[in-house]
Amino acid sequence: MTPITIAPLLAMALAAAPAARADEATRFALSGELRLAREFQQAATTDTRTAAQLQLRADARRALDAQTGLGLHLDAQTALQRSDGSAQTTTPGRVNELYAHLDLADWQFAAGRRIVAWDVGQAFRPNDVVQREERRPLLPTTPQGRAVLQAERIDADSATSLVAVEPQGEAAERALAWRHFRRLGALDAHLHADWRQDRRAGLGAALAWVASDAVELHASTRWQPHLARHQTLAGGSWTGGPDLTLLAEAWHDGAAARRAAQRNLYLRASLKDGAWEPSLDLLWQPRDGGRSLGAGLRWSGDRWRVEAAWRRLGGPRTAAMRQGPLRQNGAIAATLAF
Repeated sequence: MTPITIAPLLAMALAAAPAARADEATRFALSGELRLAREFQQAATTDTRTAAQLQLRADARRALDAQTGLGLHLDAQTALQRSDGSAQTTTPGRVNELYAHLDLADWQFAAGRRIVAWDVGQAFRPNDVVQREERRPLLPTTPQGRAVLQAERIDADSATSLVAVEPQGEAAERALAWRHFRRLGALDAHLHADWRQDRRAGLGAALAWVASDAVELHASTRWQPHLARHQTLAGGSWTGGPDLTLLAEAWHDGAAARRAAQRNLYLRASLKDGAWEPSLDLLWQPRDGGRSLGAGLRWSGDRWRVEAAWRRLGGPRTAAMRQGPLRQNGAIAATLAF
C-alpha cells in the first residue's frame, strides 16, 4: 500500500469532519503520531537506519437509533527511511486497519482489515491464531491487521467471537476462529477453536486470575490433534506498589522450527519513577543455553514520548540464537501524539 493510495482514504475521512460536528448523530475522531527513530543492527557489519513515520487514525460512526449504528475505522501509516552509506531512500506506506462495522445492541459485525489479537500471555501467545502478532518488538509498533469477517456478541461478563480469516501470502489458507470469554469474579476464562481450509483444527483454553492487588497469574494452551503437538504457557506478575513490576513466563512451543526454541523462560522487570520507566528483560532457552538480554528506557509526557531500547543475543557458540547473523540491535525514538 503506497502513500498515494492512503492519501485519498485520509482525505475522505477528513471531509466527513465538518458534517460530524454539525450532526449529533454522527461522531468523528482523528488522532495520530509522528515518530522519529534511529535504529542499528550489528551483524558482520553495522547497519544504521533513520526513519520518520507518520501514523493517522480516524473513526466515524453514524447512530441509526439508540442501539444501532454504522462505523468506519482507519489506521494508516507512511514513513521515510534511509540507511547510512546508501543513497536509497524508501517511502513505504501501509494500511494497518480499515474496516466497517455494524453495531446492533449486544452484537457487532465487522468486515475489512482488522487487528484481532487474542490470548493472555505477554512474551508468547499460543491462542493468537488470527493476528499472529510478533511478540517482544524492540520498540512498540502497530501490527498490520488481517482481512476478516467478524461477528461478536458482548455483554457485561462475557464475549463470543467468530472470525473468518482470508489468506495472506502464498502458503496461507482460509480459516475460521472462535473464542468465548467469560469473567468469573477475579478469574477470566477463555475457550478457543480454529479450523483451516485443509481441515486441520486447533483447540485452546486460557485463564487469567487476579489473586490479589499485587499478584496476577495466567496460563494458556493450544492443542493441534493432527500434529499431536501443543503450545503451552504459564506465567505471573507481581506489582510492588505503583512502581515496580516483575513478570515471569515459561512456555513450550511444539510448533517451533528448532528444537532448542521449544522451551523458553522469560523474565522482565520494570520500574515506574514519575515520567521515567526503565526496564530489563531476559529470554533464555535452557536446551542449548541461548539467551537474549534487553534493556529499555522510556520517558512519557503529555504528548511526547521518548524511548530507547537495546538487545543482545548470547550463549554458547552452538546455541540456536547465535546461528543467525544478528548479534545485537538497538533503537531510540521520539514520538509526538496529536
